[in-house]
Amino acid sequence: MRLTFLIFCGILLLFGCGSDETPEPIEQIPNYFPDTVGSRWTYLNSDGTQGTVEVNGETNIDGKHYRILKDTPQPQETEFDPLKPVYYRITENQVFFAVSGEIDSYIQNELLASVQDDFAGLQLSVAVDSISDPELTFFQFPLILNSQWEALNLKISGSISLQNLALLQFPFEVIMRITGEVVAQGPLETPAENFEETYQIKYQTEITQTLFLETETWQDRQTIWFAPHVGIVKTENEDSKGAVLIAYSLAPAKD
Repeated sequence: MRLTFLIFCGILLLFGCGSDETPEPIEQIPNYFPDTVGSRWTYLNSDGTQGTVEVNGETNIDGKHYRILKDTPQPQETEFDPLKPVYYRITENQVFFAVSGEIDSYIQNELLASVQDDFAGLQLSVAVDSISDPELTFFQFPLILNSQWEALNLKISGSISLQNLALLQFPFEVIMRITGEVVAQGPLETPAENFEETYQIKYQTEITQTLFLETETWQDRQTIWFAPHVGIVKTENEDSKGAVLIAYSLAPAKD
C-alpha cells in the first residue's frame, strides 16, 4: 500500500501535482543581427544629410539565401566599400556580405579609371576570369574583445583590351584582403538611444593591383560600432567621415 501511494504521488508531481500555475511563456530572444523584412535604420551622415536603410526583401545567390538592403535615397557612385552591403545572410554564428557587385564595380570603375589617362581616346574593355560569388565575413558572434579574423581574401585576374583587339590585351591582377578586429566594448551615446553595450570593430582593407608590370598598394581603415540585437549604430573612416544612428524600428520576427 505504501509503495502504491509513493508511486501515485510521484506521478502527480511529474504532471504538476498541487499547482495550478501556468508556466510562463519563454521570451523570444531577438536576432543578434536583425534580419526581419521591414526593419529600418535611419542615419545622420557627417555631411548633414540623412539616409535610411531597410530590409526590403529576400533573394538567392548561388544557392544561398540573402536579405536585401535598400538605401533611401539611393547613394551616388562612391569609392569601393564592401562594408556597406546590399545583400547579407546570417548563419548560426556568422554574418556574411555578398560582395560580387562591389568587386565588379571596382574593376569596371576604379581599375579602368587608373589607366584612362594613358589611353585617352581609345576604347577600353575589361574581361575578368570567372570566380565564385565572393563573401565577406562581417563578424562571428558572440563578439569577443580583441578577437581578429580575415574578413576577405580574394584574388581577381583578367585583362584590359584596347579597341577590342586580341593583340592589345594586357593582363591584370588585383588582390583584396580585409581583416577585422574587435578593439573595444562599452556604452555608446547616439541620437537614437544610449546603448549600454556596443562593440567597436576596426577593419583594414589592403588592395594590391598589378597592371603593365607595375604593382601598387592601397590601404584603408574603417571603424564600425555594432549593438547586439540592433545592428550598426555608428561608422567612421580615416577622414572622420561616417554616420550615426538617429532612429530605428525592428519588424517582429515571423513565427
